[in-house]
Amino acid sequence: MTLVFHGVRGSHPVADSRMMRYGGNTSCVEIVKTNKEGKKVPVIIDSGSGFIPLGYTMAKQLISKEYLPTFPLLFTHLHPDHTEGFNFFAPNFFNFCTIYIMGMKALKKDVGLILKRKMDPPVFPIEYRDFKSHRIHEVLKDGDLFYIGQDGVPTAEKNDPLFEIRVMQAFAPSHPQQGALYYRITDSEDGSSIACIWDIESHIGGDVRVINFSQGADLMVHDTQYTKEEYINRSNPVQGFGHSTYTMAIENAAESKVKYLCSFHYSPRHTDDMLDGIAKKQNGVHPFEFIMSVEGLSLSLDHGKIVKRENLRLGFA
Repeated sequence: MTLVFHGVRGSHPVADSRMMRYGGNTSCVEIVKTNKEGKKVPVIIDSGSGFIPLGYTMAKQLISKEYLPTFPLLFTHLHPDHTEGFNFFAPNFFNFCTIYIMGMKALKKDVGLILKRKMDPPVFPIEYRDFKSHRIHEVLKDGDLFYIGQDGVPTAEKNDPLFEIRVMQAFAPSHPQQGALYYRITDSEDGSSIACIWDIESHIGGDVRVINFSQGADLMVHDTQYTKEEYINRSNPVQGFGHSTYTMAIENAAESKVKYLCSFHYSPRHTDDMLDGIAKKQNGVHPFEFIMSVEGLSLSLDHGKIVKRENLRLGFA
């Protein structure tokens, strides 16, 4: 299976020349595998602004029939930096697309109702009902286990699946108020696994529930919005803001015994030069490989090892 980063920024998009190398789009990750008919089947997590260029790429490949037109879209939670790209997702205008929209129920509202209300007049020029895609809403909760079949459909039945997906729901005292969902996605063919852990404010020394959930995963993608210095800064502290430090991510990855840790959900204030500096400090000092996520970075896993790395060109062309 292949992991592709389409948006790696947190809180809000940035359009700043100092931040374009890593990317300014908000959270969107695609995990894709080819089914027995030779069609790409994606599992997409979050629809931040990175979901928009992904949509244009998918639209071309849906028309050429490279992508299966049925696929799941999973949400960690429903803040704007994880939903703002949904309204502009090109496949929503194809009547042959079926999207399984899956996420938590918060304040008695499921993910479908939240997406609908963010398009209600007068805040958007079209309404949710105007999309041509067929959208199926499903609520996920802590402890859920389901599979993605060869046909791209989520199911409770383990019948020749492409992916196995486990769900963990975590709660924080501040952000997100209704918690967030984390996903462990396993390639049903070769057993490679990816733990997707964001938005999370971890604990110094590690988050035991996250460590148990991620134990033995091959690759962890973890929230790294803050540096340790920012987190404990007395004049402008960010404790309780709902995000982790690089140190917290490293502690969770080490205790989980993963092979690879990908930093993710960067602060909109962190420039390319700053992120380069952070990356240099991580080289060769951990029991796992530390990887800085970048928009367009593609990592292919086979039997738990990264066997191919590419920097894909993303965009609207």
